[in-house]
Amino acid sequence: MIGGGIVGLCCAYYLLEEGIPVTIIDKGDFSDGCSHGNAGMIVPSHFIPLASPGIMAKGIQWMFQKKSPFYIRPRLDMELLRWLWLFDQSVSHEHVVESAPLLRDMHQESKEFYVALNTKPGFDFHLKEKGILMLYQNEETGIEEEETADMAYTLGIEVEKLSHNAVQQLERSVKLDVRGAFYYPGDAHLHPGKLMQQLINDLKSRGVNFLSGHEAETIIVLNKDACQIRCKSGQIIQTGNAVVACGSWSSHLMKTTHRNMPMQDGKGYAMTFTESTFKPTIPSILIEPRVAITPMGDELRVSGTLEISGMDDKIQKHKIQSILEAVPKFYPKANLNPADKIWYGYRPLSPDGMPYIGRWEEQSPIIVATGHAMMGTSLAPATGRMIKDMIVNKESSKLSLKLKPSRFS
Repeated sequence: MIGGGIVGLCCAYYLLEEGIPVTIIDKGDFSDGCSHGNAGMIVPSHFIPLASPGIMAKGIQWMFQKKSPFYIRPRLDMELLRWLWLFDQSVSHEHVVESAPLLRDMHQESKEFYVALNTKPGFDFHLKEKGILMLYQNEETGIEEEETADMAYTLGIEVEKLSHNAVQQLERSVKLDVRGAFYYPGDAHLHPGKLMQQLINDLKSRGVNFLSGHEAETIIVLNKDACQIRCKSGQIIQTGNAVVACGSWSSHLMKTTHRNMPMQDGKGYAMTFTESTFKPTIPSILIEPRVAITPMGDELRVSGTLEISGMDDKIQKHKIQSILEAVPKFYPKANLNPADKIWYGYRPLSPDGMPYIGRWEEQSPIIVATGHAMMGTSLAPATGRMIKDMIVNKESSKLSLKLKPSRFS
């Protein structure tokens, strides 16, 4: 298993259940990354892929504004230009209709997994089934969001349209300044950091081998049943199946197989507050600024932005400011003290907005499980189960059918 994020851990969990020995290698120390610092939302309501007509229209408006929720740093980069071209080719109503049921089912399967996991000994990652509020202030935004709600209804996803007064009745713990909201009671949230640490502890106790500080440099296919993973540290690991689940770094690794897997990094920021008096009880997404607010036990996490920056490791202060400025516009009495930590991470973005899940080539020992964008935690358990089916039962998941040459052209 290459990659120790939530996708890699869930793959390992399912394989271990089948008695298959697993080694997980990661260039880090398994203590940080997108799987630790994200908003912790489990969202059957998020069934629309990133590559959708609405996102494209907003993206063009936003990408030239430094404080916008979505920003592409202008640069001469052929991989970025190619990704943008493929993204444009993927945007269609037909793509949304085809993808939505798959994403809905994956989110729902993952939620059921987390609910069951949280009851097991050694697990308590603050899972709450309180739904999510999609809050809006502009009438135009409400009309657009109602179209999504209508589609959710046709997919069997429960959704309620709430007026300002109805939202305030539901969320009594804080004052709101919104026109209205769409409430998805079937969504849930958890503390991703606690989930990760508890899952790592569980897997270690049951024999999974964790190798930190080993960055996979290349994969060499020996035959249809074996390959070698060579690390920059000099470590060489021979294995039957190599599952590539290293997020935004996956495309760079796959170049060693002489095939392109288009991917861009979607940099996002999160701030965790431990002493804030502002404590909503229901997670929310502020639609216009695209800011997520998640209560996590005694903590509060505020996160947002999608910045395609070419793995830029700088914290852009104007991005942090735009996120923090958005909160009191929706919650007038929000009092956010300086964050205990400003975190950033790179979300792996495929050009069609759907994850890459499947064997790299027919009968190849290389399997990819990446490209989950901002929904890695919410899609990881379903992904792990699909990977297990491919390895144990030699079955292709329904999503692996999307792993076709046209996605890499």
